[in-house]
Amino acid sequence: MGLSVIIPSKNAVNLAACITAIRAAGETCRIIVVDDGLPNYNHGIGADVVQGHKPFVYSRNINLGIYAAGTDDVILLNDDALLQTPMGFSKMWEQSKRRPQYGVIGSACSNVGNPLQNLVPELANADAVRDEQRTLCFTCVLIPRRVIDKVGLLDERFVDYGMDDDDYCLRVRYHGLRLAIYDGCYCDHGSLISSYRGGPQTGGNFYPNLRRFIAKWGTDNWGRSRDNSPFCDLWEGEA
Repeated sequence: MGLSVIIPSKNAVNLAACITAIRAAGETCRIIVVDDGLPNYNHGIGADVVQGHKPFVYSRNINLGIYAAGTDDVILLNDDALLQTPMGFSKMWEQSKRRPQYGVIGSACSNVGNPLQNLVPELANADAVRDEQRTLCFTCVLIPRRVIDKVGLLDERFVDYGMDDDDYCLRVRYHGLRLAIYDGCYCDHGSLISSYRGGPQTGGNFYPNLRRFIAKWGTDNWGRSRDNSPFCDLWEGEA
């Protein structure tokens, strides 16, 4: 069993920078690119390429990458996330192997929806992880194959922006596993323009997928009921 990094991309500039950063950090892991319409992409850049499905659905294209990874553990990586830590993925992978209680471990990142995933500099060299109680944004996360075998693939019903990661993290927690953040691996997620959000400071429209999340779980992504949620209008039957 090895480690595969899965990168969905339709932006050749982002992708080249992303892969260059991985190799510059000393990582030799397999890279699987899920091609979402890359123009004139040089397939000799040092990655295996899987053809993505149209229209782009994050969970669906990530699942294609997971299938292509075989029995490997996987890192899900945005193409606008640049690995900054030498051997950061390998260090995060080692944490995962040593700590089977964690179902998903996320790197520290800049500019992510969960501010708890921001880097804590004094912990960057610590041989430790921080527990996350609720969710991890899937900018750069490691999911062991044993967890995929237990929890399953990402839910492809989330066809718009967001909530696919909230959903998966909730499923992981329901299976008795925990979430963690590892400051010993850091990704710059603010220097490149996102292919899918706009950005780099612009968020996507998560309301359609939040409506699907609420229909599936009966709560919003913070675990709040309709009476306590600021998104009460997204419950079925509400205005």
